Amino acid sequence: MGAFSRRDVLKGGAIVVGGLLLPESFKAFAMPTNNTLTRYSVSSSEGKAMLEIYAKAVAKMMDTSLYPQGNPLNWEFQWYTHFVRGDRTKAGEISRIYPSASYDKELADKMWDTCQAHSGQREDFFLPWHRMFVAFFENIIRQVSGEAQFTLPWWDYTDPAQQSIPEAFRRPGDALWGSLYRKDRWDNTNQGHNITEGPGGAALTLDCMKSNFYSATASDAGFCANLDNNPHGALHVDVGNRRGMASVPWAASDPVFWVHHANVDRIWASWNQAGGKNPDDDAFKNATFVFASAEGKADVVKVADYLSVPQSAYSHYAERPAGSIPFTGQTQVMAKKLALVASAPQVTLGDKSTTLALNPEGGSVTLFSDNLLEKQTSSARVFLRFEGLSAHDVVNGSYNVFVHGSAVGDLSTSSPSFVGQVNFFGVPGSHHHDGEDNATELTSQPKMYSILLNEKTLAMLAVEKITTPQITLSPTAKGNDAAMPMIEKIKFVIE
Repeated sequence: MGAFSRRDVLKGGAIVVGGLLLPESFKAFAMPTNNTLTRYSVSSSEGKAMLEIYAKAVAKMMDTSLYPQGNPLNWEFQWYTHFVRGDRTKAGEISRIYPSASYDKELADKMWDTCQAHSGQREDFFLPWHRMFVAFFENIIRQVSGEAQFTLPWWDYTDPAQQSIPEAFRRPGDALWGSLYRKDRWDNTNQGHNITEGPGGAALTLDCMKSNFYSATASDAGFCANLDNNPHGALHVDVGNRRGMASVPWAASDPVFWVHHANVDRIWASWNQAGGKNPDDDAFKNATFVFASAEGKADVVKVADYLSVPQSAYSHYAERPAGSIPFTGQTQVMAKKLALVASAPQVTLGDKSTTLALNPEGGSVTLFSDNLLEKQTSSARVFLRFEGLSAHDVVNGSYNVFVHGSAVGDLSTSSPSFVGQVNFFGVPGSHHHDGEDNATELTSQPKMYSILLNEKTLAMLAVEKITTPQITLSPTAKGNDAAMPMIEKIKFVIE
């Protein structure tokens, strides 16, 4: 069978509205006048009712007598859309599951391993691809459950009161909830403890919403990339181990993946509602991806059709935290000449803390001066920018980031020198399949994150008159020497 035709797309449940081809699975969000549905928090009564429907549907999707292996509505098929399990290859699994040519075989070939952007693709696709993935999966749950009003609940783990995995996901063997349990999580997670205090050690924040641009600028890595780092990647490393949520090839095997990504999507929608603008270039808007409809047929969908949701899509939206960069004056900021202050070259991390000097680059100005605090109270902003993150394997936990003078000093997260964290979830080279050359993935587009320095840190640097800053990266977990997490360049920039 050849490439999917427009007829195949229409058979897969697409609808035409105003000349635009919209997938049936996104109908609730794309057409707010047609009985728009709302996603609720897992902590609410509505969300708990949806979670019960979800648990029953997951059990059915995992039952191969109902949905045989290779059926697009089978649990494994949906998991593999994100990424095929780490101990096997996509080609090998397709050959094993589909010994002869079929529509489902071709669909699997087009859908599996298409997660964006954890294999070197353009970072900007991270949010729309996962919005599509969640919307199509949600519609499959409606089909499997027979509950047309079903919506995926979202887990707001950035709320300190909700930083234990919901109880429904930690009841092995339970007649109802057992389908949501996975043993491949940290013991701390499945015991109901605060996930930020376990082996992952990653704080869960909304600092990504401080960014005023979706994509990278000369100073800031941008909202999308920063959300990818935290809370997205941070939640992954907090919940699971290297055969679970902490590893891209295994992550979507865990049912908690979906309530996590419903929340990621909510954060994006919240940033948009606050005034954040999405990319507007044709290469971004016209990109297409293939997903399976509730009938198991191909839908070819365009990014441009998934860049917004109606106000009613979520029961509650997140607010931008204190210190967020205003959305006004964006053109002036883009045109503003940035003074590169200092940088450190490539560094390989591991199980020990690493301290680096940040040296001024040619033509840069001195940032850390006696009147730094005065500058910060006016219009200047300082970013710590991490470029070219990669690794040779899954990296446990995160790295706490500290900025200080020649004396390292206090390396606690309550210290004014603590500025934030970086993690290596999903960076190029950190995931591969048996029989594949991992070195090829290291050559793909690297990851980039940034941290906006807070007033407490800037005040400390100014008071102590630190003109030659240093940075220390301290691991929250062990076992990373062999993974060799690397950062190509670390920069301080001011705008």
